[in-house]
Amino acid sequence: MKAQISIEVALMTGIAILVIVSMVNLQFERFHSAREVGEAGEAKMVGTLLASAINNVYANGEGFQIHLSQAQLNFTQLGESTRRYGLGVSLPIIVNNSARSIVIAKNTSKTGGELWNVTVPIVTDNVVRLDPSTDYPEVTIRNNGTHVLIYAQEGHITTVG
Repeated sequence: MKAQISIEVALMTGIAILVIVSMVNLQFERFHSAREVGEAGEAKMVGTLLASAINNVYANGEGFQIHLSQAQLNFTQLGESTRRYGLGVSLPIIVNNSARSIVIAKNTSKTGGELWNVTVPIVTDNVVRLDPSTDYPEVTIRNNGTHVLIYAQEGHITTVG
């Protein structure tokens, strides 16, 4: 009779350990998924800020310009996010003229995730990137009447299509 109680206790202990391990694994997966979605949201916010500036400059016509300050769009911080979180926006941010969109890649492979591409639509298909100057510091977006010009380093923003 004594041995029977020991087997039942061992079996119940094994089942309890299995349930606890399953709960911990489930919680880890939820945390991981939430973190990936949050990181993709960060990329979407950067894309939305750029798209909004491009659309406003295009809509307001020739001569209109918007300067995005260092506090609004900080490429250094976006690049350093790989050190802080193990995740980061893959620069350069791509303005795709033929698809009329801004594409931002967010790499989460360091934490077991994948590469997320966030796409934000823009109105115009005539965006050109130029190097910053003293007159147009990084990041200035200007309408010259024929094109929307983005003054930014090639390693930060590039245009295709």
